[in-house]
Amino acid sequence: MFLGQSAYLFLRYAESAARHAHDAVDLDAESTLALVAEECFVRFSRLAAILERSKHDRVEAMSPFIAPTREFERRTRGRNWVERVACTWVTMAFLQDFWRQLAAGLPKAIRRDVIAALESDTMIDALRAELERRIALEPSLRPTLALWARRLVGDTMLMAESALVHANNPVALADGIEPVFTDLIAAHSVRMDALGLTA
Repeated sequence: MFLGQSAYLFLRYAESAARHAHDAVDLDAESTLALVAEECFVRFSRLAAILERSKHDRVEAMSPFIAPTREFERRTRGRNWVERVACTWVTMAFLQDFWRQLAAGLPKAIRRDVIAALESDTMIDALRAELERRIALEPSLRPTLALWARRLVGDTMLMAESALVHANNPVALADGIEPVFTDLIAAHSVRMDALGLTA
């Protein structure tokens, strides 16, 4: 079930955002990233609770995603603090959009709770605002981050697909995965354009 992937990744995002906060260059960034870490942990907790209410052991549900997630993190680790924050923003936004698509097909008993757990973009907006601030302070970051964001998409799509590999029903989307990825890439492009990171 994709809830195992989403719960585990939010746990890892909480840990990553806490490290970003620790390594921040000023209090503005530190406080922003600390709030992102807190919200990621809250989201992990909500999804883990849903798993347990639906009679799934949370550790068992998350375990298949440990190895692919660690590999994903290895492949997408930025060279510096700004690239690592950008990675969190790009990949979290893309994957959250993907999980929202999958949530629509969940059993009615848990669908509403999962959609509610995933509906807020507070963390995405906070990360975007921090990147916007960094780019304003150092405009030369823009082309580098644009290239970095493009590189992240392929690995993030593979990460999304891994949720379907471990699903009870591999064809979790009635119309197939390609139309969904088309929509996700379009949403990603809108986010990039808004931050001036268009190719």
